[in-house]
Amino acid sequence: MRKIDKSTGEIQSFRVKGLWSPFPIPAYQVLARQGEFTAQRLLLCLTSFLGDSGNCVFPAYLTISKASGISKSSIRKALNVLEDNGFIKVFKYYEDKKARNKYYFHESCWDTSQMNSLALKFRTPTHICLDCKKLMDGGGYGVGKIGKTHWNCGGPVISLKDEIAS
Repeated sequence: MRKIDKSTGEIQSFRVKGLWSPFPIPAYQVLARQGEFTAQRLLLCLTSFLGDSGNCVFPAYLTISKASGISKSSIRKALNVLEDNGFIKVFKYYEDKKARNKYYFHESCWDTSQMNSLALKFRTPTHICLDCKKLMDGGGYGVGKIGKTHWNCGGPVISLKDEIAS
């Protein structure tokens, strides 16, 4: 995703690590493992409204309902699930006398190293940092000339299969 700075015209991008998709695959997987299929559909719907505006969308409930097939009453419950998992943040604002919502996507939708403890319970760790002993899956480390490196502490990362074998 990218955002255009209106004052300079410079294109600014999200910090992206490894493979990237505008569709939030890690968040989608977490919601599937939780059995939150309505929240999955809502996340897919909100993602479809993303454009060059960055990480914020602001469709009305009626628009969301038409695009996703989710009833207006179920949208709020699904939004609560997405907020509890830390995938989005909902901000209410007023346009004249009408209340509107803006939905901000958190990087945790795409980057598992940014997920909160609730969402991480539904991820399967595949790697470990040798310095800080943090367990992680596909997110949280990068591959460079010296091998896999943990984004947070800079320590070396190995596969849990390698750890078990040694």
